[in-house]
Amino acid sequence: VITIIGVLIALLLPAVQAAREAARRMQCSNKLKQIGLALHNYHDVWERLPPCDVGGMRAHQDFQSGWNWQPRILDFIEQSAAFAQLDFKEKSWVGTNLVYIQTIHWEVLCPSNTLADQLKEEEGFCAGNSMPPISQSDYAACVGDYINMTGVGHTPAYGNITGTAVFETRGMIGRFGWSARFEDVPDGLSTTFMVGECIGAISFFQNFGAESFATTAHPINFMNEWLIANHDAACVCTAGTSTITTGHCGDSSIGFRSMHSGGAHFCMGDGSVHFINDNIDGATYRALASRAGGEIVKIP
Repeated sequence: VITIIGVLIALLLPAVQAAREAARRMQCSNKLKQIGLALHNYHDVWERLPPCDVGGMRAHQDFQSGWNWQPRILDFIEQSAAFAQLDFKEKSWVGTNLVYIQTIHWEVLCPSNTLADQLKEEEGFCAGNSMPPISQSDYAACVGDYINMTGVGHTPAYGNITGTAVFETRGMIGRFGWSARFEDVPDGLSTTFMVGECIGAISFFQNFGAESFATTAHPINFMNEWLIANHDAACVCTAGTSTITTGHCGDSSIGFRSMHSGGAHFCMGDGSVHFINDNIDGATYRALASRAGGEIVKIP
């Protein structure tokens, strides 16, 4: 009898686990739908989407506020009280702002992420600079399909960038205070990524490569990053190796990734959410990230 019970448990356990993961995937999809709705409501008020970041490149510079797109939509995801406590004129890690960014916010966390309730160290500070651990988000804005390299175009296949490069925003949500209006998306809102899963991303502080944004330059669930050699504060890379020396701020390009087997969820410009398989054709995947690339694509 004990043997039979053991066999039954062994047969049932995978089915139970699969059912639980299916439920978590549905919850994750619903959270992205809420984010998509919030972004549409934000656009209705401000007539454009929120930018990924404002100000300069470095957290320790006075003109870098540390705010990105997510806190700006709190007023549209039933978090009006929290939104009212934030002071966007101050840096995100000081005063009452710090209390908020060190609070776990389940509305931007995937249920499948077992480490979601942990604070995360910010990545991207030069030696001698630091800030407290902060809460995570599992959803990142899509800023486009690649880092533009002068005279080259698309980044090389999954390798470090060692030449001159300039970050070019081709997605719906932009960088350095810029972002798109819906009328700036001639490729079509229904076939352009707006936000996608990026497990363990930085929720509130945004530094270049700090994961509140991602690109489709990497395949889905490609867990490595491209280091940009000898990156400086002007967002220009000079020729060099990918080695980051002590005291130098090394940056990287981040791809979308999830805890779900086989792919990740994406919210399109029209607010719909789709699960994109990680074996999607690379050209199609990149085309879905550009707002005005002129490509004609269908969501696979």
